[in-house]
Amino acid sequence: MSNVDGFQQKNVSYNAVEKDDLPICCPPKDAQKWHMHPKVYMQFNEQGHAVCPYCGSKYELI
Repeated sequence: MSNVDGFQQKNVSYNAVEKDDLPICCPPKDAQKWHMHPKVYMQFNEQGHAVCPYCGSKYELI
């Protein structure tokens, strides 16, 4: 594992999302500038989970 990979794994965020909040994009509006990447809209699987392909942030429908 490289230092970059280790850094990314330590800084993964977990986000609970309500259906009223959809659609959800990553990074969220309140993200800090150092954490920015191209905007991606989350597509939730049948279990209600989604993962950002850029930063690995995890989203769960509640």
